[in-house]
Amino acid sequence: MFKEGFLTAMGTPLDPSGAVMMESLQKQAEDQINAGAVGLLLFGTMGMGGCVKNSEYRKTLKAVADVVGGRCALLAGASENSLARVAEKLAVCSEEDVDGVVLTPPYYFKTGEANLIRFFEKAASMTPKDFYLYDHEPITKHKITLNMLQKLMGVPNLKGIKSGDFVLIKHLTNHPEREDFTPIFSGSDLFDAAYGYGVKRYLDGIFACMPKSISKVQKCFDRGDFEGAKTTLHEMMQVRDEMIRFGIWPTFSYGMNLLGYPGNFAPDYELGITAEGKKATEAGLARLGER
Repeated sequence: MFKEGFLTAMGTPLDPSGAVMMESLQKQAEDQINAGAVGLLLFGTMGMGGCVKNSEYRKTLKAVADVVGGRCALLAGASENSLARVAEKLAVCSEEDVDGVVLTPPYYFKTGEANLIRFFEKAASMTPKDFYLYDHEPITKHKITLNMLQKLMGVPNLKGIKSGDFVLIKHLTNHPEREDFTPIFSGSDLFDAAYGYGVKRYLDGIFACMPKSISKVQKCFDRGDFEGAKTTLHEMMQVRDEMIRFGIWPTFSYGMNLLGYPGNFAPDYELGITAEGKKATEAGLARLGER
């Protein structure tokens, strides 16, 4: 089980050919660990798991694992649309120094609960690593429900779920189905409220470009300063919303560059950032004290 605290879904810096810029990624990992992250997720939503070339997968896992060195948990996204494709990624993860793998439901084919349960059971059986579900209905069009989880609790290496469903995560936290099952909350606008309900493991991709701020939030939580945590979280969400207004991908990528992480952190077909977007991102990160 993870320590209590924040996990960061890392951004993935790419060069013009689509290769991962390893030094930039490793610096990001080091900065997140220094900020107090209890876990890092590679190839999540902000990490463009569906965009990074397969040829970069193993190299990227190894590069980050070398930096992490057991100082925090390292999770690898392995989402795909068939068990055959999942198997290829899980085979790599099984050979590398990662602590767990993370899977969403298939995001191309709409299917029913029985097929989703079968998909996760089969995928979990393909790896000795700890196995985590990623509930991301806006992208996958599938909802992982409490009923589904209860049916999957017999899978021995199923160790947790990441979800923005506050009701689901609160229930799993306060009424654990299994002692070794870890709920991780990803509803960033409600992190402070969730913490008050005992939900003390939370994850977001925006932390990648706000390491000083999320570190400040966690330190407030640790000393019982909920008002301080709430205030900083509100400021972070205001900056995030400004970035969304000008396009989250170009502003996130530009923000990461401002923090000293070279590379393109957006899908390669994204339009470039506007002058107004640059100004807003610069001002927001400066207001947070990130630069």
